[in-house]
Amino acid sequence: MAMDPGHAGHDPHAADPVSRAIRQAHGILPDQGPIGVFVHHNTLHAFQHLPFHTGVQAGASALGAKPYWSLATFREAVNSGRIAAADVLTEIDRFLGARAGDGILPGLPRREVWAELMLSECEQTDAPGLACALEIGTARERGDTPLWDACLARVTRGPARPQATPVAPRRHRDVLMAHGTRDPDLVVHGELIRLASGFLDQGQARTPMPGRSDGFLRAVARLYAHGARPPRGCPGVAPALRALAQETGAAEQLATAVIHRALAALGVTGDAIEPFLLATALALPGWSGMFARLERHPEEAPEGTPVSLTELLAVRLLLDQHTIAQVVREQALPMDWQRLRVMQPTAAPQSPILEAAILWGLANAGGLSPEAVTAISADTLAGVWEACADCTIVRRQQIFQEAFERSYRTLMLDALAARRALPTPPPVTERPRAQFVFCIDEREESIRRALEEQHPGYLTFGTAGFFGVAIDYLGLDDREPAAHCPVVVSPAHEVHEQPVYTALSQHTARQRWRDQWLGWERRAADASRTLSGGAGLSFLLGPLSGLKTLARVAAPRASRRFGERLAAGLAPMPATRLSAIRVHAEAQATERGKPVGFSLDESVERVTAVLTNLGLVQDFAPIIVFLGHGSTSLNNPHESAHDCGACGGRRGGANARLFADMANRPDVRAGVRARGITIPTDTWFVGALHDTANDAVRYYDLDTLPATAAAPFEDAYAALERARRDDARERCRRFDDAPLTLTPEAALQHVESRAAHLAQPRPEYGHCTNAMAIVGRRSWTRGLHLDRRAFLISYDPTIDADDRILERILAAVGPVGAGISLEYYFSSVDNEVFGCGTKLPHNVTGLLGVMNGHHSDLRTGLPLQMVEIHEPMRLLLVVDATPDALLRVAGRQAEVAELVTKRWIQLVACDPDSGALSVFEEGGFVPYQPHPMLLPVVERSPEWNLRSRAHLPPALVRSALPETVVGTGHHAQGGT
Repeated sequence: MAMDPGHAGHDPHAADPVSRAIRQAHGILPDQGPIGVFVHHNTLHAFQHLPFHTGVQAGASALGAKPYWSLATFREAVNSGRIAAADVLTEIDRFLGARAGDGILPGLPRREVWAELMLSECEQTDAPGLACALEIGTARERGDTPLWDACLARVTRGPARPQATPVAPRRHRDVLMAHGTRDPDLVVHGELIRLASGFLDQGQARTPMPGRSDGFLRAVARLYAHGARPPRGCPGVAPALRALAQETGAAEQLATAVIHRALAALGVTGDAIEPFLLATALALPGWSGMFARLERHPEEAPEGTPVSLTELLAVRLLLDQHTIAQVVREQALPMDWQRLRVMQPTAAPQSPILEAAILWGLANAGGLSPEAVTAISADTLAGVWEACADCTIVRRQQIFQEAFERSYRTLMLDALAARRALPTPPPVTERPRAQFVFCIDEREESIRRALEEQHPGYLTFGTAGFFGVAIDYLGLDDREPAAHCPVVVSPAHEVHEQPVYTALSQHTARQRWRDQWLGWERRAADASRTLSGGAGLSFLLGPLSGLKTLARVAAPRASRRFGERLAAGLAPMPATRLSAIRVHAEAQATERGKPVGFSLDESVERVTAVLTNLGLVQDFAPIIVFLGHGSTSLNNPHESAHDCGACGGRRGGANARLFADMANRPDVRAGVRARGITIPTDTWFVGALHDTANDAVRYYDLDTLPATAAAPFEDAYAALERARRDDARERCRRFDDAPLTLTPEAALQHVESRAAHLAQPRPEYGHCTNAMAIVGRRSWTRGLHLDRRAFLISYDPTIDADDRILERILAAVGPVGAGISLEYYFSSVDNEVFGCGTKLPHNVTGLLGVMNGHHSDLRTGLPLQMVEIHEPMRLLLVVDATPDALLRVAGRQAEVAELVTKRWIQLVACDPDSGALSVFEEGGFVPYQPHPMLLPVVERSPEWNLRSRAHLPPALVRSALPETVVGTGHHAQGGT
C-alpha cells in the first residue's frame, strides 16, 4: 500500500529515521509557491512556534544564513543616529539582567565590556591585516603607544583566549572538498536541476517530460531506460536507474527503499541518518523546497503530476552515491565512508594580535594605564576572555536588532502621542464629499494622504484588499478560475466576468481573433526552437522584434500606449458584468463544485461585515470608491510579488468591482438596512483598481452610474487624478534616476515609463518601506506624514462592544502584515540565502521561479532590487484598543497569539479613551511613557518628503487637518 506523502509517510513519531528526516525537511525548506502567484510569508514559518530570536538563529543555522545585519552595518546605524546609543545600553542591560554590574576589569563592569565590544571595532577579524597595518605604521594609535605594547605583552604571557569550535562537516562532499578534490555537487546539481525543471515545468517547455504521471523517480528511471546519458563524472548511475524502471510497487515505498539502499552504500547509519538527509535536502534548497511545496499543495503542481520530496531525494542520493565513489577512486582515497564523515576539522591557530586588540579596546574604555594592564592577574584576564566569549557575535547582533527596533518604536509612538494630543476638532456636520476605501497596503498611505490634503470632506479608509469577498475569479480572457483571497482562506464561490447581452457578437469575434493570434504565437514559438524555424523567423521578424525592443527601451511609455491602442482597435473589449448574485440560492455548482455568484443573504452578510469593520456605518458620502490594487511592469518575473497579498498574490480590482456591485443593489441594501446600517439611496459605490507601479486608476461599470451620481463622481475622479500625480511625485524621490525637482505631471510620466521599460529592474519598490501597522480610527492619524511605512487599517472601537470586529480584523491583517514584514526582513539580512540575489542574471524556468543564468538552484525570496532600501524590523502593530481587549482577542486567535507572545511582531495597545500606550513585553503589557517631542508642520507633503531620498521621521501636514487643529503654529508637541 502506498503511503500518503502528507501523513503516514511523514509521521513525526515514525520509527523510520528517513521519514522523520523528510518530515523535518518539509518544515525547514523554503515554502514559496510558483512565482506567478507569489504571496509573502514568514520565511522561517517552521520556527514561528519559538521565540523570535531563538527561531531566527535556529533557522539561520539550519540554512547556513545570516540571522541579522552585520555588526558593521549596525555600527553605521549608531554613528548616523538611526540607533540611539542609549537604546543599545538599555538592551544590553535587558539581556544581561542581574549580571550587568559584574566587575570584569577595574572600573569596567560587564555591561561596559559588552558595550565596548558592540560599539567599537576593537575585535579585529583580520589578524594579518592588523599586523601589516602595525608594521607599516598605518595603525599608529596602537603601534606607537605604551598601552598597546603593554596589552600585547600581557596577552603573550597568557592565558590565551579560548578558541571557537570548528563546524564539523555534514556530508561526504564537505570532507572531500577538505581533501582538495573536485566538487561532486557540480555534477549532481547539474543533472538534478535539468531533471527537476523538466518534471515540474508548468508550460514553458515545448513538450512535457514523459512519464510525469508516474512520479519523479519512475519518470527519471524511464528516461535512462530509453537511452538518456548519465552526466560526466557519474558512471554507474545509468544502470542503477534502468534497473529501477523494472521495479513495481507504490512510488513512495520504492523511493524510500532507494534511499535506504543509498544510505547503506554511503555508510550512513543510526543517528547520522536524520542530519545527513536534512543536509542533503538543504544542499539544493530551492528545488527541494519547490518539491516539498507542491507535495503539500498539489493544486499548484502541473495537472496529473504527483510531486514528492522523497522521490527527489532518492534520485539525488543515487547521483551522490556514484559521483562520490568516482571522486574517491580518482583521488585514491579510502572507501571507509564512516571514517570520512566523522573527520573533524582543526581550528586555525589563534593570533595574539587579535587578543591584544580586544584588551587594548577594553583598557581604553576603562581608562587603564599601561602599568595597570601589565598588573592584570591571570584569573582576571581569564575572566575577560570569558566575558568576551559570552558576548558572541550573534548575541551582539541580537541586541543591536532590539535597539534598532526600539529606536524606531520610540520615534513612532512619541509621534502618535503628539498627534493625539492635538486639540480635538468639533464634530463635522457637513456630509462628506467622497469616501475612498483602499487596501491596507502601506503603499497606499501616500495616495490617501494626497486625497485628504485636498479637502476635509475627502475621507479614506483601509481594509484587507479582497474586501470580504473570497472568490475564485474567472476573468473574460482567463482559462480557469484563480483564488482572489488570502492564502489561508478557501473560496466557496466562483465569480465569472461575462459580456453583456448586446456585446455577445463582439465578444465572439474578439475571442475568435484572440484564439487565432495566440495559436500563431504558439506555433511561432515552437518553430523558433528548431534550427530552420529559428533562422527563418529571425530573418523575417528579427528587424521588427529589434524595433519593438528598441521602442520599449528608448520610449517605453509611448510604446506601451501604442500597443494598448492597437489592441483596443483590433480586439476591443466588450462591455461586461460580474456574476455577483445568483437568482436561486440553491443554484447548481460548477464542475469544480462551487456555485457561481453569491446568494442574496450571503451578499448582505459580506457588505454588512465590511462596512462594520471599516466603521463606515453612517454619514455616507454620495460617492464611495473601493480601490483594489495591483502592479503592472514589463520583464519582471516578480511582478505578482507587487500585487495584493490579501488577494492571494493577484490584483484586487475584481474584488472591488464585486463589492461595489453588491452594495449598489437595492435588495442587498434592504438586507443591510435590516441589520442596522442605512445606506442612503443617493450613495453610489464604484469599484476601481489602483496600479501601484504606474499610478493608473481604472474604474469599473461606469455605464451603470446614475445621473444623480455623475457630478459627485466627477469630483471624486478629479480628486484621484490629482492624488495619483502627487503620489507618483512622492514615490519618485526613492528612485535615484528621478530628480527631486519633478513636477507632479512629470513624476506621473516617469513612473509610467518605469513600469513599461523593458530593462528596468526597479519598476517599483513594493513593500520595501513597510515598518508598522496602525489599526484604528483615521481621525488620530490623519495629517500625520508616515512616509509610506505604515499599513493603515480602519477600525472603530466605539461600535465594537464584544471585540468581534477587532478579532476579525486582527485574524486577517496580523498574519498578512507579519508575513510581508518578515519576508522583507529575511531577504534584507541575507539576500543570497533568504532572498534571490540581484535580478540581472535571472531567467524564468518552467514558469515556477527564477534561476541565475540558465542553470542554478531555484532562487526563492525577494530580489536585491526589492529590498535594497529596506530596514529589517519586525512589524510594529499599534491597535486602537485596550490591553484587555487585545488579550481577549489573542486568547481566541491562536496564530495572532503566537505572533505576539513569541514576539514575531511588536504589539502596542492605545487606549481608545485616554490614548495611553502599552507595549507588549516579557509576556504582558507594559505602560509606555511618551517623550515630549516637536512634530514639524508643513503645509503640503512635498515640502517634507522632497527634502531627502532617505527614510523620514513623521511630520504634520497642515492641509490634511481641520484648521482648528494646528492653527498657525509651526510645531505640535505631545507627551507629558
